Amino acid sequence: MMGIIVRGENMSLERRIERTLLVDADDTLWECNIYYSQCTHDFGEHMASLDFDIEQARTIQSVAELEVISEYGYSPEGYVRSLELTYERLAQQAGLNANPAEITRIAEYAEVVLKPRMVLLDHVQETLASLKPSSKLVLVTKGDQNHQQSKVDHSGLSHLFDAQYIVPEKHDQTYVEIARKETLDWANTWMIGNSPRSDINPAVRAGLSAIYIPHPASWVAELEPIEQPECVIVLSRFADLLGYFGVQAQGS
Repeated sequence: MMGIIVRGENMSLERRIERTLLVDADDTLWECNIYYSQCTHDFGEHMASLDFDIEQARTIQSVAELEVISEYGYSPEGYVRSLELTYERLAQQAGLNANPAEITRIAEYAEVVLKPRMVLLDHVQETLASLKPSSKLVLVTKGDQNHQQSKVDHSGLSHLFDAQYIVPEKHDQTYVEIARKETLDWANTWMIGNSPRSDINPAVRAGLSAIYIPHPASWVAELEPIEQPECVIVLSRFADLLGYFGVQAQGS
């Protein structure tokens, strides 16, 4: 393990950096997809109340969600647009004109994703605080720049990270570029996240280690088989990072 000594932010605490942890945000540090799931459920129920088939609505929406990424990226506005497209296509298939009032109602359903409540996952803050004295912590999250930055700011976790990256997508090259920019020790760097598609597989392909912490409500589009399971550690909870790295919880 490397043993780089750096001064803490208050210049009174030395940190002996033994590892670098790249940490995902949505559904790793705080709740995210539960709000989309709630909105999708409410939207589906409303489509059913308009006599549209709910399963057909879900199928169309799944396609529309992926379609809008090219224009909107991973943003809540793109998700809202996917709901609008779903309603418009359902109406068209039924030989109806889309009702502007229904488009307005969709925006009302979407408030839960446009202005999500910040809910940290269990023991996230204290775990990061315990890891910080011996770990370089780098936040790596994807999505709309303004929306993600707002969530970071409201999380109260920003001060615990040594660097932060908000990227439009997480590819193999994304991790290569971050590792080079931060001059990371590849042998002692882990990517931590809940998404095999964005956090685990591309990081491992890039040559990093990875720690997979599944979330029961992860977006289905982020789920795929782990390509190199022998290179991936699976933990049940974020707090289990302390035990894995042999770090004592602060205050214990």
